[in-house]
Amino acid sequence: MTGSAPTDLSTLSTADIPLALFDLHHEMRVGQSAAVDLPALKPNDRTALIEGAGFSTVASTTDRHVLRRERTLADTTAPRLRLLMAGLNPSLTAADLGYGFASPSNRFWKAAVTSGLVTRPRDPRSIAVIDRVGMTDLVKRATPKAADVNRDEFVAGVARLERIARLFQPGVICVAGVTGWRAATGGPAALGRQPDLLGGCPVYVMPNPSGLNAHTNHDDLVRHFTAALDIEE
Repeated sequence: MTGSAPTDLSTLSTADIPLALFDLHHEMRVGQSAAVDLPALKPNDRTALIEGAGFSTVASTTDRHVLRRERTLADTTAPRLRLLMAGLNPSLTAADLGYGFASPSNRFWKAAVTSGLVTRPRDPRSIAVIDRVGMTDLVKRATPKAADVNRDEFVAGVARLERIARLFQPGVICVAGVTGWRAATGGPAALGRQPDLLGGCPVYVMPNPSGLNAHTNHDDLVRHFTAALDIEE
Protein backbone atom coordinates (compact mmCIF):
# COMPACT_ATOMS: atom_id res chain seq x y z
CA MET A 1 0.00 0.00 0.00
CA THR A 2 3.04 2.27 0.13
CA GLY A 3 2.72 4.80 -2.66
CA SER A 4 -1.07 4.61 -2.75
CA ALA A 5 -3.39 7.31 -1.47
CA PRO A 6 -3.24 7.72 2.32
CA THR A 7 -5.91 6.09 4.43
CA ASP A 8 -7.81 9.06 5.83
CA LEU A 9 -8.97 8.50 9.41
CA SER A 10 -8.57 12.16 10.34
CA THR A 11 -12.30 12.82 10.66
CA LEU A 12 -12.92 9.89 13.02
CA SER A 13 -13.41 10.29 16.72
CA THR A 14 -10.90 8.66 19.05
CA ALA A 15 -13.59 6.07 19.82
CA ASP A 16 -13.67 4.90 16.19
CA ILE A 17 -9.93 4.73 15.53
CA PRO A 18 -9.13 1.28 17.01
CA LEU A 19 -11.59 -0.68 14.87
CA ALA A 20 -10.66 1.36 11.78
CA LEU A 21 -7.01 0.49 12.35
CA PHE A 22 -8.04 -3.12 13.04
CA ASP A 23 -9.67 -3.26 9.60
CA LEU A 24 -6.58 -1.74 7.98
CA HIS A 25 -4.33 -4.23 9.77
CA HIS A 26 -6.36 -7.12 8.37
CA GLU A 27 -6.17 -5.73 4.82
CA MET A 28 -2.35 -5.61 4.86
CA ARG A 29 0.44 -8.15 4.66
CA VAL A 30 3.09 -8.47 7.36
CA GLY A 31 5.83 -5.96 6.59
CA GLN A 32 3.67 -3.84 4.30
CA SER A 33 3.53 -0.09 4.93
CA ALA A 34 0.77 2.45 4.45
CA ALA A 35 0.33 6.19 4.98
CA VAL A 36 -2.46 6.98 7.44
CA ASP A 37 -3.93 10.36 8.36
CA LEU A 38 -5.03 10.45 12.00
CA PRO A 39 -6.81 13.15 14.00
CA ALA A 40 -4.87 15.23 16.49
CA LEU A 41 -4.12 13.09 19.53
CA LYS A 42 -1.84 13.32 22.52
CA PRO A 43 1.47 11.69 21.48
CA ASN A 44 1.27 8.93 24.10
CA ASP A 45 -2.34 8.14 23.20
CA ARG A 46 -1.50 8.03 19.50
CA THR A 47 1.44 5.70 20.14
CA ALA A 48 -0.71 3.43 22.29
CA LEU A 49 -3.37 3.18 19.58
CA ILE A 50 -0.88 2.58 16.76
CA GLU A 51 1.05 -0.09 18.67
CA GLY A 52 -2.18 -1.66 19.87
CA ALA A 53 -3.40 -1.91 16.29
CA GLY A 54 -0.36 -3.98 15.41
CA PHE A 55 1.69 -1.34 13.61
CA SER A 56 5.06 0.31 14.05
CA THR A 57 5.69 3.86 12.91
CA VAL A 58 8.12 4.22 10.00
CA ALA A 59 7.78 7.99 9.59
CA SER A 60 5.55 10.63 11.08
CA THR A 61 4.46 14.24 10.71
CA THR A 62 1.82 16.08 12.72
CA ASP A 63 -1.15 14.25 11.18
CA ARG A 64 0.25 11.75 8.67
CA HIS A 65 1.99 8.56 9.72
CA VAL A 66 3.61 5.84 7.67
CA LEU A 67 2.78 2.62 9.48
CA ARG A 68 4.24 -0.86 8.99
CA ARG A 69 2.05 -3.87 9.63
CA GLU A 70 3.72 -6.16 12.18
CA ARG A 71 3.23 -9.87 12.78
CA THR A 72 0.91 -9.48 15.74
CA LEU A 73 -2.74 -9.01 16.65
CA ALA A 74 -4.69 -5.78 16.38
CA ASP A 75 -6.61 -4.50 19.40
CA THR A 76 -10.39 -4.30 19.37
CA THR A 77 -10.97 -1.51 21.86
CA ALA A 78 -13.93 0.84 21.98
CA PRO A 79 -15.93 2.89 24.49
CA ARG A 80 -18.56 1.31 26.75
CA LEU A 81 -17.00 -2.14 26.75
CA ARG A 82 -18.31 -4.50 29.40
CA LEU A 83 -14.87 -6.03 29.64
CA LEU A 84 -11.45 -5.56 28.05
CA MET A 85 -9.64 -8.89 27.78
CA ALA A 86 -5.86 -8.64 27.99
CA GLY A 87 -3.76 -11.63 27.00
CA LEU A 88 -0.10 -11.75 27.90
CA ASN A 89 1.14 -11.62 24.30
CA PRO A 90 0.10 -13.25 21.00
CA SER A 91 1.45 -16.58 19.91
CA LEU A 92 2.78 -16.78 16.36
CA THR A 93 -0.23 -18.94 15.49
CA ALA A 94 -2.62 -16.33 16.87
CA ALA A 95 -0.84 -13.53 15.02
CA ASP A 96 -1.14 -15.41 11.73
CA LEU A 97 -4.79 -16.42 12.22
CA GLY A 98 -5.91 -12.98 13.41
CA TYR A 99 -7.42 -13.85 16.80
CA GLY A 100 -6.07 -14.56 20.26
CA PHE A 101 -5.95 -17.80 22.21
CA ALA A 102 -5.78 -19.64 18.89
CA SER A 103 -4.09 -22.90 19.88
CA PRO A 104 -6.44 -25.90 19.60
CA SER A 105 -5.52 -26.80 23.20
CA ASN A 106 -6.33 -23.33 24.55
CA ARG A 107 -9.49 -23.35 26.67
CA PHE A 108 -10.31 -19.66 26.40
CA TRP A 109 -13.04 -19.67 23.75
CA LYS A 110 -15.03 -22.61 25.09
CA ALA A 111 -15.08 -21.10 28.57
CA ALA A 112 -15.85 -17.61 27.23
CA VAL A 113 -18.94 -18.91 25.42
CA THR A 114 -20.10 -21.03 28.38
CA SER A 115 -19.81 -18.04 30.74
CA GLY A 116 -21.78 -15.74 28.45
CA LEU A 117 -18.78 -13.51 27.87
CA VAL A 118 -19.00 -13.91 24.08
CA THR A 119 -21.54 -15.26 21.63
CA ARG A 120 -19.36 -15.67 18.54
CA PRO A 121 -15.95 -17.18 19.27
CA ARG A 122 -12.77 -16.36 17.34
CA ASP A 123 -14.23 -13.18 15.84
CA PRO A 124 -12.71 -10.30 17.82
CA ARG A 125 -14.31 -7.51 15.79
CA SER A 126 -17.80 -8.97 16.17
CA ILE A 127 -17.20 -9.56 19.86
CA ALA A 128 -16.30 -5.90 20.37
CA VAL A 129 -19.37 -4.62 18.51
CA ILE A 130 -22.00 -7.16 19.59
CA ASP A 131 -20.83 -8.47 22.96
CA ARG A 132 -18.99 -5.27 24.01
CA VAL A 133 -15.89 -7.29 24.87
CA GLY A 134 -12.60 -5.85 23.63
CA MET A 135 -9.31 -7.67 23.23
CA THR A 136 -5.74 -6.53 23.66
CA ASP A 137 -2.39 -7.87 24.90
CA LEU A 138 0.02 -6.69 27.56
CA VAL A 139 2.82 -7.16 25.03
CA LYS A 140 2.15 -6.91 21.31
CA ARG A 141 5.26 -8.84 20.19
CA ALA A 142 4.27 -12.33 19.05
CA THR A 143 6.41 -15.19 20.35
CA PRO A 144 6.25 -19.00 20.40
CA LYS A 145 5.46 -18.85 24.15
CA ALA A 146 4.80 -16.20 26.79
CA ALA A 147 8.00 -17.17 28.62
CA ASP A 148 9.92 -15.52 25.75
CA VAL A 149 8.70 -12.09 26.89
CA ASN A 150 10.94 -10.23 29.32
CA ARG A 151 9.89 -8.19 32.34
CA ASP A 152 10.70 -4.82 30.75
CA GLU A 153 8.25 -5.62 27.95
CA PHE A 154 5.52 -6.44 30.46
CA VAL A 155 6.16 -3.22 32.39
CA ALA A 156 5.94 -1.16 29.20
CA GLY A 157 2.80 -3.08 28.27
CA VAL A 158 1.04 -2.13 31.50
CA ALA A 159 1.81 1.54 30.79
CA ARG A 160 0.21 1.21 27.34
CA LEU A 161 -2.76 -0.67 28.81
CA GLU A 162 -3.26 2.13 31.33
CA ARG A 163 -3.45 4.70 28.52
CA ILE A 164 -5.99 2.55 26.68
CA ALA A 165 -8.04 2.17 29.86
CA ARG A 166 -8.07 5.93 30.43
CA LEU A 167 -9.19 6.54 26.85
CA PHE A 168 -12.00 3.97 26.73
CA GLN A 169 -12.93 3.22 30.36
CA PRO A 170 -13.99 -0.45 30.09
CA GLY A 171 -16.16 -1.83 32.87
CA VAL A 172 -13.30 -4.12 33.91
CA ILE A 173 -9.91 -5.18 32.56
CA CYS A 174 -9.46 -8.95 32.71
CA VAL A 175 -5.86 -10.18 32.46
CA ALA A 176 -5.27 -13.80 31.47
CA GLY A 177 -2.16 -14.93 33.32
CA VAL A 178 -1.16 -14.14 36.89
CA THR A 179 2.55 -14.84 36.34
CA GLY A 180 2.75 -12.26 33.56
CA TRP A 181 0.78 -9.77 35.66
CA ARG A 182 3.22 -10.22 38.54
CA ALA A 183 6.12 -9.57 36.17
CA ALA A 184 4.35 -6.49 34.81
CA THR A 185 3.48 -4.96 38.18
CA GLY A 186 6.40 -6.19 40.25
CA GLY A 187 4.09 -7.33 43.03
CA PRO A 188 2.83 -10.57 44.59
CA ALA A 189 -0.52 -10.49 42.77
CA ALA A 190 -3.11 -13.18 43.41
CA LEU A 191 -5.96 -14.35 41.21
CA GLY A 192 -9.15 -12.34 41.33
CA ARG A 193 -9.90 -8.65 41.64
CA GLN A 194 -6.79 -6.54 42.17
CA PRO A 195 -6.59 -3.93 44.94
CA ASP A 196 -5.61 -1.09 42.59
CA LEU A 197 -7.34 0.44 39.58
CA LEU A 198 -5.61 0.81 36.23
CA GLY A 199 -6.47 3.93 34.32
CA GLY A 200 -9.44 4.36 36.60
CA CYS A 201 -10.74 0.84 35.83
CA PRO A 202 -10.96 -2.28 38.01
CA VAL A 203 -8.63 -5.13 37.14
CA TYR A 204 -9.36 -8.84 37.46
CA VAL A 205 -6.62 -11.45 36.99
CA MET A 206 -7.55 -14.96 35.93
CA PRO A 207 -5.44 -18.04 35.17
CA ASN A 208 -3.76 -18.46 31.83
CA PRO A 209 -6.21 -20.55 29.75
CA SER A 210 -3.41 -22.26 27.84
CA GLY A 211 -3.65 -26.03 27.68
CA LEU A 212 -0.15 -26.08 29.16
CA ASN A 213 -1.50 -24.68 32.45
CA ALA A 214 -2.31 -27.80 34.46
CA HIS A 215 -3.48 -25.76 37.47
CA THR A 216 -6.83 -24.79 35.96
CA ASN A 217 -9.67 -26.35 34.00
CA HIS A 218 -12.76 -25.35 32.03
CA ASP A 219 -15.00 -24.89 35.08
CA ASP A 220 -12.39 -22.73 36.81
CA LEU A 221 -12.13 -20.48 33.77
CA VAL A 222 -15.91 -20.13 33.53
CA ARG A 223 -16.04 -19.09 37.19
CA HIS A 224 -13.34 -16.48 36.64
CA PHE A 225 -15.09 -15.01 33.59
CA THR A 226 -18.34 -14.82 35.57
CA ALA A 227 -16.62 -13.16 38.51
CA ALA A 228 -14.94 -10.59 36.24
CA LEU A 229 -18.25 -9.74 34.59
CA ASP A 230 -19.90 -9.32 37.98
CA ILE A 231 -17.55 -6.48 38.95
CA GLU A 232 -19.22 -3.11 39.02
CA GLU A 233 -17.26 0.03 39.69
